[in-house]
Order: sequence, then C-alpha cells, then structure tokens
Amino acid sequence: MELGYPTIEEAIDKFETYLDAAYDAGFKSMIVIHGYGSSGSGGGIKQTTPPDLKTNSINEIGLTVSSYKYTEPNLTDLAGTAMSVTMKAINYGVEYQGTLALEQDWYLLGEADYNNGSVNYSGSGTINNIPQFYYNFKGAVGHDFAFDDFVLSPYLGYGYRFLSQSGGGMTSSTGSGFYDRQSTYNYIPIGLIHRMAVNNKKATLVTTFEYDYFISGNQYSGLSSLNGTRNGVTYAGIPNANNSQNSGYGLNLSVMYKEDSWGVGPYMKYWNIGQSNTVYGNFTRNGVAYTGGVYEPANNTIEYGVKAIYRF
Repeated sequence: MELGYPTIEEAIDKFETYLDAAYDAGFKSMIVIHGYGSSGSGGGIKQTTPPDLKTNSINEIGLTVSSYKYTEPNLTDLAGTAMSVTMKAINYGVEYQGTLALEQDWYLLGEADYNNGSVNYSGSGTINNIPQFYYNFKGAVGHDFAFDDFVLSPYLGYGYRFLSQSGGGMTSSTGSGFYDRQSTYNYIPIGLIHRMAVNNKKATLVTTFEYDYFISGNQYSGLSSLNGTRNGVTYAGIPNANNSQNSGYGLNLSVMYKEDSWGVGPYMKYWNIGQSNTVYGNFTRNGVAYTGGVYEPANNTIEYGVKAIYRF
C-alpha cells in the first residue's frame, strides 16, 4: 500500500483490490501490517476510513439511573369522585446487552436489565418508600441494511417483564391498607437501530426505537393482607387475586454515543396497558358476607434516564 507513496484514496483502492483478490482465492482472513502515520494521532487512512457500522459480536454492561412514574388515570372513589393513582420512584439499575453477528448480515440480540427503587404512592392517601423492583429479558433476531453513511438494523423477538412491589401490611395516610403487587408482561419487541459515524468517525451514534406488541399479562394482588381490623372495621376472608391483561403496548427509545470500549446516552421506556378482566370473591365485613369484584385499572408507566456502558 505504501509503494509509490500513494494518496489516501489510492491506498484504499489498492487495499480493496488485494482484499477482493484474497476473498476470491478463498482466504478466510488477512494480516495487514501498517504504519502509525507521521501525525502522531494515527495515519490518514485510519482517520478517513469510517468505523464498521454493521452489527458486531460484542458484549455491553451498563449502569442506569432513571425517573419512574406509574399512573392509573381514570378512577373514581367510593363516592363517585374522579381520582387517580400515581407511584413515583428514582430507579437504579444494571443492564446487559449482547449481540452475535451471523453470516449474510443477520444477527442475534439479547438483553437483560434489573431496576430497583422505592416508590411513593399517592391515591387513597399517601405511602412512602414501598419496595419495588423489576427485571426484563429480551431476545431477538435482526438483519443489517447498509447505506452510504449509515446502517439500519431492524429486529423482531420476544420479551418478558416482571415487576414486584412489597407493600403488604403498609397503611396510607388515610388508613387505607396496601398489599403486595406483581405484574408480568409477555410481548413482541419490534425494533429499528440506526447507526452513523460521528466525532470525525471516531465514534458511532446509535439510535434505537422499539415498539412492544403486548401479548398478555397477569396482575397478582395480595389482597389477603387487607384482612383484619382498621378504623373500626373488621375484614375477613378476602382472597388474593389474579387478573388477566390482554391489551396494551410499549415504546422504547435510546440514543447512545459509543466508542470502542464505552458509551453513554439517554433513554426512555413507556407502557400503556388496558383494563384487565374482573375476578370475584367472597369476604365478610364486620361479620356480614359480601361478594366483591377486583380488576386492574388501565394504567401507564413512563421512565426516562441515562446509562453508561462498558463494551468488550
């Protein structure tokens, strides 16, 4: 490549010619011995050649911090007055993402994340510091489509989300009892990744948009912890409840600045889940028998934050 002191463009053309010839001859790999350049910051070829924007086999481990807000917006109290329930938290989490490049520009994608943060409840009174965590698993297959200055990488897969709140035995500021809650979501992630070179082609800007098609969900409510006497009223026989959820969707958006071994950027997660079915159970109030119905109201969750990752 150095013979005859070619220009950068001529050297790249010569290298591509050798590379094509090696490929046609059946070679699987090549060793390229090159100089560092006289500039002290890498040769001109390195600075001119853009990074490989296609999906590579790589692992990423990250730390996240985010603002979390859950809302049940369309409720009424026992007197028929409109109200809403909100739960807010600052979440701290850890995240893993791995990609495996396959032949013919196909790739596999795997993700797992865990988030933890105590929530503050506002609805039938207020409760602070309810323990909460959630985790999420996702697996997908995708394909790279390369253009002149960017690569688009759509993917499709399966995802699972589990959330747990440990509020059983806690009491609100108005004397209302709280209970343990567990939510599970099954969904299909449909995503698109956009990659482009930035910072004089020393880094990559990776934008990911994902639509999550909601398949099914289950809401467990540990209502049996409400049995007992509060405010002069005694409840007995209240059963736990499991409600099915069959409508909703999720959205995910992230914009990450990535260099060879690290990356940083903002992200957003959103869920909009429809009202569940209603399940019925028998209980007593001050010794009088009743039958009651329980459902999980329509709700939405929004979370936005920032993450920093190590790449290896």
